[in-house]
Amino acid sequence: MRPSLLQPLWLALWLLAINFLVFLLLTTTVRPWLDDYIAAHYEARLQEARKVMSRYFSSHAEDWESTARALGERLGARCNIVPANRHNFSEAVLARLRQASAKQGVIDPVKHFIYVPLDGKQVAVLDPPPHPAWLLMLDRDLHWLVALGVNVLLVYLYLRYRERRWSRLEEEIRKLPGMDEVDSGEEKDLLDQIRRLREVLARRQREHGSLMLLQRDLLHGVAHEFRSPMARIQFALEMTEDADENEQAELREGMRQALSDLDKLVQELLYYARLKDSRSELRISSLTLEPLLTSCLEQVSPFYPDVAFRLIDQAGDVQVQGDERLIKRMLLNLLRNAGRFARSRCEISLLLEQDHVLIRIEDDGVGIPPGKVSRIFEPFTRLDPSRSRDSGGCGLGLAIVASIVRKHGGKIEVRDSDLGGACFEIILDAAGHSTSTE
Repeated sequence: MRPSLLQPLWLALWLLAINFLVFLLLTTTVRPWLDDYIAAHYEARLQEARKVMSRYFSSHAEDWESTARALGERLGARCNIVPANRHNFSEAVLARLRQASAKQGVIDPVKHFIYVPLDGKQVAVLDPPPHPAWLLMLDRDLHWLVALGVNVLLVYLYLRYRERRWSRLEEEIRKLPGMDEVDSGEEKDLLDQIRRLREVLARRQREHGSLMLLQRDLLHGVAHEFRSPMARIQFALEMTEDADENEQAELREGMRQALSDLDKLVQELLYYARLKDSRSELRISSLTLEPLLTSCLEQVSPFYPDVAFRLIDQAGDVQVQGDERLIKRMLLNLLRNAGRFARSRCEISLLLEQDHVLIRIEDDGVGIPPGKVSRIFEPFTRLDPSRSRDSGGCGLGLAIVASIVRKHGGKIEVRDSDLGGACFEIILDAAGHSTSTE
């Protein structure tokens, strides 16, 4: 038998057992007491009816038939005037009716008739007065009434018990990780909250899986990227012993440069990991893109003196909602990427399209090889094998750009530029329109 069926079965058995015990208790103790109470109550009712009957006929001796009808209406029982003979009464009753005390009425102890002699020949006979309706119901339906009350009480106690258990379960569920993301501001059924929690946990599991894959890829990438500076350091250490002072100075400078490259790589990795963490929050503010781009160009252009950077602003003073620190980092990485690949020109355009701002950065370089567009935003991707790691950075620049764009709910696309190289297009919501984060 399945465990899910045991609980209702045990509940039914407990109800049967309790009902049986209540039945025994009623039969052995309550029922005898109730019978005595009903008998005493009816005896008092008979005595009261006898007194009323005696008073009626003693005060209305002139018209017995009318008096009998009036008495019957008052007591709710039929009252007849019958002859006092053996055909209507037994000898025992006739003997009692001849006694002087019979004028006060005689009660038949078995059949509960009440007799009042009117004269030597007539007797007023009152049928047994009816029991009160509530007393008859109590006598007839006592077991059912008690059973109903007991079962209602048991069901109520069981429901209270289940309610308390349910409340404790709800409290424990609210303590589960992820419930802080479930909207509890509205009155929701617990099952709805559990379904929402399941969605949150499923999303977290997917994010955890993505982070595990990212961690694996980063570890592989780090191991690969560390080889070049580590090899340079090892080579410099081996050459130092046999080198003269000038060569040793050059070797030490090479080791410092290699260590600096390692430090930059670690910093980029940490920065990229923070971006990929969905729990990191953005510091959203309204940003005017034109002065921000101008500032970024002033930082980047001195490193590429052979490249002419040109800003084309067709959007005016349009603003976007974003994290200034991240947006600036995104622009710097894109400009540096364009400066590395450009031959002589790099154009930056700002366009306003309906509710969105389009940032276009294009160069006149070699462009992106066919079929490689989907890979350029992966960590540690270098599409040009001829470029050395020294000039090509650590391979995280465009991966960081893609993460920043996604965090701002934007889009990034790459296509061939009219200048001959690559064209990066970033679409962000203009200020006054909602942005979403991953």
